[in-house]
Amino acid sequence: MKGKASTWFNGLFQIDWWLVGPMIFLIGLGLVIQYSIGLNQEVQDFSQFSKQIIFAGTGLLGFILLIFIDHRIFRSHPFVYMISAFVILVLVLLFGTTIKGTTGWFLIGSFSFQPVELIKLLFLLFMATYLEKDPALISQSKFFIISGFITAVFVGLILLQPDTGSAFIIFSIWFFSVIFLKAQKKWILLVVVAVIASFLLGWFFLFPDYQKSRLSTFINPEADPLGNGYNLNQAIVAVGSGSLWGSGLGLGTQSQLHFLPEVSSDFIFAVVAEELGFIGVLATLAAFMIILFRLWRYLINAKDGFSFVFTLGSFVYLFVQSIMVIGMNIGLLPITGLPLPLVSAGGSSMLITLAILGINHNIGLSSEK
Repeated sequence: MKGKASTWFNGLFQIDWWLVGPMIFLIGLGLVIQYSIGLNQEVQDFSQFSKQIIFAGTGLLGFILLIFIDHRIFRSHPFVYMISAFVILVLVLLFGTTIKGTTGWFLIGSFSFQPVELIKLLFLLFMATYLEKDPALISQSKFFIISGFITAVFVGLILLQPDTGSAFIIFSIWFFSVIFLKAQKKWILLVVVAVIASFLLGWFFLFPDYQKSRLSTFINPEADPLGNGYNLNQAIVAVGSGSLWGSGLGLGTQSQLHFLPEVSSDFIFAVVAEELGFIGVLATLAAFMIILFRLWRYLINAKDGFSFVFTLGSFVYLFVQSIMVIGMNIGLLPITGLPLPLVSAGGSSMLITLAILGINHNIGLSSEK
């Protein structure tokens, strides 16, 4: 009995609390905000709060399991992940449910699952297994072109939903990873030119009006303050009204009086700023920075190619998505509809982000042995 207790006690010291602590803080922060939002409805509604508790609990169980599972079991053939991701993206386009104009969900009873979140994990695994023998292979034309083509296919399928934000995340994981892995400058330049050309082509011939209006609104939100610029303006007002300590939980005028839309997901950072003030914002940013610092430490201590590339991609995912969501909440970036990792409502994002962090934690434990 003492032996088992000792093993469990020693296991606690194996956990990287510098990663787990901020992670639990962000999950708790999200739950507190969900409760606050449900508290002051005309009829109190804690359904979103209850769902988020279930997702957080399930995700944490998965995280704990992945901590103690050797990450090397994920080092299967890269094209297994590629084909799986491709099939999922095609299936959601053919049979998925359309919510708010995006065909990107599978409904399972009263719960919905957003497959594009799973694609982020599969893409990270694809990149890591594809380059595990030698990350420097990306400097060779063959590997750069193949990985770039596969990325372009994924991005294209996600844009068909359409989900511009998630498409950008997938592209960012690949693009910043290959830069860090020292791909040839001529190939990087070619990609930049191709992206600019694609954007111009899309703007004039492909983008629907609502996507154009989002970009136009970002440039000049005051041009249509009661129309396309409404969401952005209300988010900026909410963030600015928080002052140092905030208005208090459940007392934010923008969020609680329904001036601010999508308070539980897209604009949850604005709710944090309004109700918890600069102190709440500072604590949130600090938690993300600590998690990113731990991932960076795992990265520089990685003992093999798989660990190195997977952690690199995970760092890019968490950094870029967090910056995009926070940026759109304070008016510095266009509205994309992405969740703030670990904080926003959304079971798919919660489960996948915790799975990614769980695999990274095991990589970190392995690097210290």
